[in-house]
Amino acid sequence: MLLRPAVTCEKAIRFLDDPVQGGLNDVRDSVPNFAQPMLAGVEPSKLAGPDLVVTLRQYTEWTAATARQLADVFADPAVPARLRGEHYSHIVHSPLTPYRTALLLHWELDELATYFMELQNQMRQTVEEYRSYRQRVLVVDANTLLHCQRFDKIPWSRVCGKGLATLVIPHVVAEEIDTKSYSEGSEKIRKRARGVYELLGDVLKGLSTEGRFELHDGTEVQVLRDELGHRRLPNNDDEAVARAAHLQQAIAPRQITVITRDNGMRGKTMTWCLPWGFPPDKYLIPEDGFGAKHREANLASISVDVPEDGDDTWSRPGPRPSVTATTGASSARTSSSGPFTAPRSGPFSRLWPRFREPTKDVCGQAVHEVQRVPECPVAAN
Repeated sequence: MLLRPAVTCEKAIRFLDDPVQGGLNDVRDSVPNFAQPMLAGVEPSKLAGPDLVVTLRQYTEWTAATARQLADVFADPAVPARLRGEHYSHIVHSPLTPYRTALLLHWELDELATYFMELQNQMRQTVEEYRSYRQRVLVVDANTLLHCQRFDKIPWSRVCGKGLATLVIPHVVAEEIDTKSYSEGSEKIRKRARGVYELLGDVLKGLSTEGRFELHDGTEVQVLRDELGHRRLPNNDDEAVARAAHLQQAIAPRQITVITRDNGMRGKTMTWCLPWGFPPDKYLIPEDGFGAKHREANLASISVDVPEDGDDTWSRPGPRPSVTATTGASSARTSSSGPFTAPRSGPFSRLWPRFREPTKDVCGQAVHEVQRVPECPVAAN
């Protein structure tokens, strides 16, 4: 369950207490009680109909306000949409028979209360699942795994801050490495991906047999697996950042840092209010040409010598070219210098507005009069 940026699971759990214990119960208490079903021919206004109309209005206002509040907390649009789904439409737009409408209202409000409580339990379970993660959590992307020293040789707890940390590899990143190991166009990257693939195999084996995997410096490694039924985003980078945001929302106030040199990934982490970082340049693979010592050479490749002649103005566009539109056997031409000429022959010539010579209005401005053909020759035939 993905929340909005800077919203934590604990905050969302507390927020859901209000719709259940507040507005929902108020609407439920306002529903009139009927001892037996009303007959079809009886007018609702004579049998508690006015009270039910007031309840329906209160119900619609509550669903509208609560849906807006839920949209500010949950990034998943299905959560606020639940309040105004098929059940809501059936209650509001069906014929107003008091007993039936009141019964449907009670059923729907009971289901909504259960739905909100299940959301709370789901988020509590998520918080408990990641409780073992350490105070500092580092989420790596495929770029880091392919362009740095092998991840089991980097002292993450030292180079990315002080204290023990948990290194997290999202499930989508593990699959991206797997794909690059056999389908990447560059043989160099394919070979590196196979090496990372072997290391990930050791991690998964340790997690499945012992429940944990630690590196030489004490850094704990975890694979952030997808939940059953989880639907991924189309782009791998978007999915990796979304999973990091999901993890941050679950473990707050512990802090997540996304480890990446990819500027696109960095921008996406900033969208989710997540910090990013990267190990020192000495852990980069030298032949890739990244890092501070390659910075000047890389910048020189996109630099040119511009003469100081003082001419820095934008170039002006030339006159607009004429455009030819062909209709039937004739054409209509427009240009920047003359009026529009309508086609004088062809099957649709009588449908075209006829332009006369420009005349003068009371202010002396040129005016084009348009004479429209009253009948349609195509329809007449």
